[in-house]
This record gives sequence, C-alpha cells and structure tokens, in this order.
Amino acid sequence: MNRPVVVFLLLAYAFSWTFSELGFRVLNLHAALVGVAFMFGPALAAVVTMRFVLRQPVASLGPWWRTNRWLAVAVIAPMLFTVAWMAISPLLPGLSLALDTKGLIDNVLTSVPAAQQERVRAELEKIGDGLVPLLLVQMTLVAAGVGMTINAIAAFGEELGWRGFLHRHLGHWGFWSRAAFVGFFWGLWHLPLTLRGHNYPDHPELGVAMMIAFCLLLSPAFEWIRARSGGVLGPTWMHGTLNALGGAGVLVAGSTLMRGPAGVAGMIVLALFNLGLWWASRRGWTRLQSE
Repeated sequence: MNRPVVVFLLLAYAFSWTFSELGFRVLNLHAALVGVAFMFGPALAAVVTMRFVLRQPVASLGPWWRTNRWLAVAVIAPMLFTVAWMAISPLLPGLSLALDTKGLIDNVLTSVPAAQQERVRAELEKIGDGLVPLLLVQMTLVAAGVGMTINAIAAFGEELGWRGFLHRHLGHWGFWSRAAFVGFFWGLWHLPLTLRGHNYPDHPELGVAMMIAFCLLLSPAFEWIRARSGGVLGPTWMHGTLNALGGAGVLVAGSTLMRGPAGVAGMIVLALFNLGLWWASRRGWTRLQSE
C-alpha cells in the first residue's frame, strides 16, 4: 500500500469520525444530518491528499462522467437488487413479505412510536387496497429521482474517495483484490454510525461485522459500474438510488440482521451476483477493469 492511500484512509476516518462525535455528542444534531456530514469525509480526504500530499489538481480524480448506457444501469441495478432480496426474504427464517394492505400496515407500525400507532393506522387504512401499489410506484419514482439528485450529492461525498481516489491509486491492482480492499475499509469506516444503530438498531455490535461483510460483497458491483461507466457519476447514482430504496424494508418483517439490503437477504443476492460477475468475466462476456 503506497503512502497516499494510507494518508487518504487516515484522513477519511479522521474527518468522518470527528463529524460523528461533534454531531452527536456536542451539537446534538439529528442522525440524518450527522449522516450526511459523515458521508463527506472521504471526499475531503481525497481533496486534501491530492492537493497537499500529491500536489496534483483535484480534477485528476476524474473523469467525472461519460455519457453511456452504464449510467442507466447504475440507476436500474439497485431497483433489481431490491426486488431480488425482497423476493427471497420469505425463504429465510424469521422473515415475511407483506404484499397485502393489512400486512404492510402491521410492518409499518413496528417502526412507529406506540402513542402514534392508532393515528397512523387510521390514515393508512383510508388508502385501502391501493396502499401497496401506491407504495411500489412511489418507491420506484422517488428512488430514481432522489437517487440521481438529492441523494447523489451526499453519495458523491463517499464516491469521490472510495471510487474516485482509491480507484485511481489502486488501479494497478486486480479487480477483485481492489474491490476487497476498498470494501473492507469502506465497511469499517461506518463503525461510529453502526454502533449507534445504523442499519442494525437491535444488534449494533454484531452490526459492525455485518456492515463490513455487506460492503465487501457490495464493493465489486460498485467497482464494476465505476469501470464500465468510465467515471465517478456511475457509482454515485448507484449509491444514491440504493439509499433511496431503503424504505422498501417496510414490506418485510423480521430481524434487521436478516432483512434488507444490508441483511442476510441482501448479502445472499450480492454473493450470487458476484459469482455471476466472476463467471461472466471468465467467459469474456464483460470486462471488469476500465477500458
């Protein structure tokens, strides 16, 4: 590992973890605001390392984007991933998929404070049988729109570092070794948020290991989109859309360790995708490195 990569990683952790402590302990900010600030740690680390360690222009972290079909794939892929982990959820122990109005309302109420549950139930029951189709349509439209705009701004804070700086400075590594390296440090970087209940509110300590495993499995998909799209925008849109689809979890009831994209359900889908990606590359059907 070369010096710039070490400096970048130290700074990314230092910036983000400091933002976390200041936001939660000193300023008492809402978790969403802290999370957004947290996501910009890697971008700041990339800029500082480029400008003051390597003495190179920030623009060299690009290319930022290239117009091609892979930008569309970056937005559609998280939607397909969401459908896949939801589809296999009923096959896993302790998970149930609710595609009826009553089941969906029951799932939604599990995350609503007890004092507000009756009011929320009444409002949802007014929608009636159209609740599930309405949720699915809104989820798809909002995921695409928000994922490519508002969410993309915050996602860029991460991607400029993980798929910008590290993609550039580990470009001589093999695809799978680079994906594993970035995935591990990407997952561990989440530690302050994970210990405060991010993604695994009922299992924060075990959630640290789960988050690392999730990022290790997710990293090849992001590296692949980065290489095929030819810029940072591809993984940025992919990241933003994936985050926007987090609300799909209300359709599945069960442990946070099992359900959702970062649970066992999502990890199984990602493991199968990685196996397929490896096989496709061996057969010459896709290229893993940048052209």
